Amino acid sequence: MDGKKTALRFLKRLAAITLLCMLAVAFVVVLFDPFYHYHGPLPGMQPVLEERDYEVIGTIDHFDYDAILLGDSLVENTNTRWLSELFEAKAVKAIRAGGSNADLLFYLDRAYEAGELKQVFYCIDRAVLCADTTLTFPENDYWYLVNRNPLDDWKYLWNKDVLLKKIPIQLAYNTVLDYDPGEAYDWYRTKTFSTESMKVYYEPQENFDEAQPVPAEFEENLALLKERISAHPETVFYLFYPPTSLLSWDKELREGGLEADLAMIRRLSTAFADCPNVKLFGFFAAEDYAATDHYMDVVHFSPEVNYAIFEDMAEGRCTLNSTSVEDELDKLKGMIRDFSGDKISGIYPEAVTAEAAQLP
Repeated sequence: MDGKKTALRFLKRLAAITLLCMLAVAFVVVLFDPFYHYHGPLPGMQPVLEERDYEVIGTIDHFDYDAILLGDSLVENTNTRWLSELFEAKAVKAIRAGGSNADLLFYLDRAYEAGELKQVFYCIDRAVLCADTTLTFPENDYWYLVNRNPLDDWKYLWNKDVLLKKIPIQLAYNTVLDYDPGEAYDWYRTKTFSTESMKVYYEPQENFDEAQPVPAEFEENLALLKERISAHPETVFYLFYPPTSLLSWDKELREGGLEADLAMIRRLSTAFADCPNVKLFGFFAAEDYAATDHYMDVVHFSPEVNYAIFEDMAEGRCTLNSTSVEDELDKLKGMIRDFSGDKISGIYPEAVTAEAAQLP
């Protein structure tokens, strides 16, 4: 009988110690909160933002800002200090690499729930606007950080990596290591931007495929975006079609996507004509930014180009409207004819150059 009582007391003590340890771990995670799930940075600490998909929603919900940058990996190397200098914006980055317009609008809606926005910067990547109109978040293992369901917060509160990796990194960047929060989620330091580095990612196909139609999702996504813009006339929306490399345009030409791209650009130039709070910019025909030595692959450009396009927007260059769009498209077609019909052989000597009938 005494043995049973002793065993029971031991089990009770073990349970109590286990519970206390779990509560202590949860307290530490909530206190430092490296994914900013419960609050912003502690007083005297700067934010440390390195895990994009795990941290973006927390910055939207709990940081102090009046502007937001929405986009995919094309603008991931944007430093928010640039937006402060050029637009007097206190901005956060809401990046969804490989995501959809629906994901970005989800971020935008959450931002409006958190407070007012003076400015929204939206990167009009064709892949985003042609994506499915449903959210992709529920498919991922960090949905518990997004869904506002406290019942699954245990995945965060008792997470070994959060406790033993993320919190120590957060403390290190706030004590002994240099860190710029404006460069949140950047990846450029480990990449090389050059024509040679691009060639690893692209090999021109010999055939020129038939032209493809504009995906039906484009108009659906455009309507969803316009709906949000119309609902917030107090916010200035900077919508910009990003720079595109000559190799990317060559790829679109060979794979049959070019005509649809041109049609989408035309549609964009008129879609927001009745929205006075929209400033629309197009860098697709910016020859300086299309040069292959600015890219690490066919689509991702250098931070220098990233800064330059925001500088252009701040100074009102490269605006796009129903009047200017045809001139810009004619310029783009000339660039493609010159490159795909001739100069591509300087990069790929074996490449089949486009014939006149295949060029735009």
